[in-house]
Amino acid sequence: MGRKWWTKFSLVFVLILFSVIYLLPTFCNLQSLPSWLQKILPKGQLQLGLDLQGGLHIVMGIDPKEVLRQHSDLLVEQLRDDLAPQVSDSLEVARVKDSSNILVKYGPQDDLKKIRKIIRNYGSYNYQVFEFLRQGENEILLGLGSQEQRYLTKRAVDQSIEAIRNRIDEFGVAEPSIQSEGADRIVVQLPGIQDVERAKDLIGRTAKLEFKIVDTSQSPENLQALVAKLEKEKGIRYQAGIGQKFSDYFTTINQAAERDLPKESELAFQRVVNDRTGSVTWVPYLLKRKVDVTGDLIRDARWNRSQDTNEPIVEMTFTAQGAKRFAKLTEDNVGQLLAIVLDGMVHSAPRIDEKIPSGRARISFGIGADPNQTLQDAQDTALVLRAGALPTTIELLEERTVGPSLGADSVREGKKAVLIGLLCVVIFMILYYKWAGVIANFALCLNIPFILAILAMFGATLTLPGLAGIVLTIGMAVDANVLIFERIREEIRLNKSAKAAIETGFSKAWSTILDANLTTLIAALALLSEGTGPVKGFAITLSIGIICSMFTAVFVTRLCFEYLLTKLKMTKVSI
Repeated sequence: MGRKWWTKFSLVFVLILFSVIYLLPTFCNLQSLPSWLQKILPKGQLQLGLDLQGGLHIVMGIDPKEVLRQHSDLLVEQLRDDLAPQVSDSLEVARVKDSSNILVKYGPQDDLKKIRKIIRNYGSYNYQVFEFLRQGENEILLGLGSQEQRYLTKRAVDQSIEAIRNRIDEFGVAEPSIQSEGADRIVVQLPGIQDVERAKDLIGRTAKLEFKIVDTSQSPENLQALVAKLEKEKGIRYQAGIGQKFSDYFTTINQAAERDLPKESELAFQRVVNDRTGSVTWVPYLLKRKVDVTGDLIRDARWNRSQDTNEPIVEMTFTAQGAKRFAKLTEDNVGQLLAIVLDGMVHSAPRIDEKIPSGRARISFGIGADPNQTLQDAQDTALVLRAGALPTTIELLEERTVGPSLGADSVREGKKAVLIGLLCVVIFMILYYKWAGVIANFALCLNIPFILAILAMFGATLTLPGLAGIVLTIGMAVDANVLIFERIREEIRLNKSAKAAIETGFSKAWSTILDANLTTLIAALALLSEGTGPVKGFAITLSIGIICSMFTAVFVTRLCFEYLLTKLKMTKVSI
């Protein structure tokens, strides 16, 4: 009995010691501690959630229809390449306007079976990329299959989450929460964020980088006149800083210009700032629609300053595949202008003088009216290119900023709730169960540091619903002791000795305690796996609290009774 008791005591002592070690960085200033102690203590602190320390909460959404349209544009190119060797020169493959459907036109002499077979090969025996919507005279209307649509939407959300997470990691926010909500929404929580506007800009920036050849069939003067005419007809004009989205203007002006432009070309604009007056003009470019090289092929991007003009620039290095494609692009288009397009805006359009095999390119930002802002733009652009482009445009649906003072109030009120709940339980246990209640309270007081230490150990975040889970755990923690103590009372009424009553009480109550806590734990784990946001924070502390309370209520209290029986020779239980 002696060795067994000391083994149990040593286990509890080690757990208390580990709890103290993991909570010291949270509640103490490490700089004030001895250097040898700083080396052995963990560096991580107990992280507080957005609702406890303030920060930014935003809900963003993607447009599934836009995702499908973008993917259809890629499939149009692939279908055209695959069908061209099998059909006559009359082949036409194009996406239907404002839709993700694809129309394939062929000649009357072409083999329809061959064409349908090639289209069916875009899948497998149980998974089809396309579905045949309509068969007309010498044409087929294709749509994306339902399984393909779900896959593309989910992939866009997953890629967006990964890109946002990479950007936030480089931005330096501790313990961000980024998760999907529904089929097309993303919830981002950034605790403790200071520069809210810059964070929103970095998260929402698409950073879609494209290299396109400039179509010189139209003179710059003709393009300026065409844009002025279309703006007058449509009653639109882009002005930065008045809440208008450039992407909306870009789409509207290109839709209006379709009848006046070559079929495979589109308008794009370069923002030019007058260094002396600070006025902004938008210079139109006519670009080939075909994207030759994209930002997906960039391995690294860093901001720097030009040696000649000292203006901010972003230097990019391509991957091996990207370098090969960039070299071929420059080799095939010597003498042409190459537009570097970021999020629909032309940053520069240098002339290709010779093949560029090095796999390096750069974006120039100019000096601008505000040099500090221009430098910030270059730094942020390098960051988002390095972290990864968003696969599609993301729209800000909801924004909520929690101030630090509100978070401090939540912490203060949460502490008050925990202390009041703890005090009420402690008083009740002492009044109702006397010295046995004191033992239960001792075990209960160990429960809270155990929970907090586990949260700190695994880097979990404590939220306001998490505090509610701790308060609930305090009430539940003594349930096991109540069951045990009532069983002990029954055994004492049967005139059993203190030792027999305690052993019988613990053994008979154990199955009931296990069943009750296990069912609650299953419900908490279900909330943890399926819940989001506040529900997840509540489920985390509840799950940890159930495990800790079972240990303290059963193991620790029994250890205390064993000490009283074996060391202090207790013959009567105060219960």
